[in-house]
Amino acid sequence: MGRTLPTIVATLQAEEAAWKLFRRALRREDQEAFDALWRAARRHAAPASMASRPLPMEAVFMSMLVALQRQVLDLERRLEELRPLGKKDEQQKDFGGVGL
Repeated sequence: MGRTLPTIVATLQAEEAAWKLFRRALRREDQEAFDALWRAARRHAAPASMASRPLPMEAVFMSMLVALQRQVLDLERRLEELRPLGKKDEQQKDFGGVGL
């Protein structure tokens, strides 16, 4: 028989515990951001387990990145909704054509 690999949830718990001293050294606001990253990783545990990566932390980091990118996209959508229609072209010129 092959060896049994730990579940992604067990991996998440072990890795988060291993980063405990790092977290403790962070400033309070950075601790909140750090905790949010781990919440995002736990929220994406099912997709991470489906990835079956040889290095499980790759799936954990990808889960964190997906959550961060989703936040960026949501903020960009909200910004577009709040931006007056006439100002859109002016602001794109200010950022070199990048739609921010």
